[in-house]
Amino acid sequence: MNETSIPPAGLDAIRGEIDRIDDGILSLVAQRLRLGDAIAQTKPAGLPFRPGREIILLRRLIATAPAPADRELVAELWRTLIAANVRRQRSVEIVIGGSRADPTRLHDIVRRHFGAHARIVHVAEPQAALQKAAERPDDCVAVTPWPTAPGVGSWWPALSESRFARLNLIAGLPQIGPADANPEACMFAAMAPEEAGQDVTLILAFDMHHRVQRALKEAGLEGKEVARSEPRIMLRVEGFLTQHDPRTAALTAQGLEGVRVVGSYARA
Repeated sequence: MNETSIPPAGLDAIRGEIDRIDDGILSLVAQRLRLGDAIAQTKPAGLPFRPGREIILLRRLIATAPAPADRELVAELWRTLIAANVRRQRSVEIVIGGSRADPTRLHDIVRRHFGAHARIVHVAEPQAALQKAAERPDDCVAVTPWPTAPGVGSWWPALSESRFARLNLIAGLPQIGPADANPEACMFAAMAPEEAGQDVTLILAFDMHHRVQRALKEAGLEGKEVARSEPRIMLRVEGFLTQHDPRTAALTAQGLEGVRVVGSYARA
């Protein structure tokens, strides 16, 4: 049935019902924002992000969404609402460390995640974005391309430098995607990652003697090498790990050096 086949009186009734629903949605959005403001008053100073909480929320909503609301629509709507709450709590600058492959793609990912009114700044290199986030831990985050093998755009070895010690990977962007596939971008901030279930942890280490596979096995970890720039390696490990996890220490005991948990992420 198309619009021309609906009697005018019936079409007006449908449009009136849509208007009524829109009014109700707007009222509920306002209520949600007010509740977000109340929560914000109880939070300590710092970045207003909760990536783990966001993933858990999106998973629940996607799982319970009635037809015809698909997962992409649910994610778009709630990312907009989450971004609005964040914007009301604190002004945060999102610094994108450029991607030579497709710089517009990173911008699009950031805009979709942080909202249309996000303060976005572009810098030429991922290391420059990380530096800004390290220098301004309370109001700045860095977004970089996903770690890749050595070559053009291989920036991730810089994470072993002491100047970036405070930064952690707290999200993989976009948040919606297959759990077994790498995200396209990293979100780094001076805050601890949150466990969300089905997490993936990235670990940076020096593998001077090529013992990584044995080290993972002995530590009881399921993981694999995703990038290497001798002697540094980046590992993708299933599960949520912290720097103080005994399994992290076990990697050092098995011959890896300078083991650093870069951070964790989960996907909805």
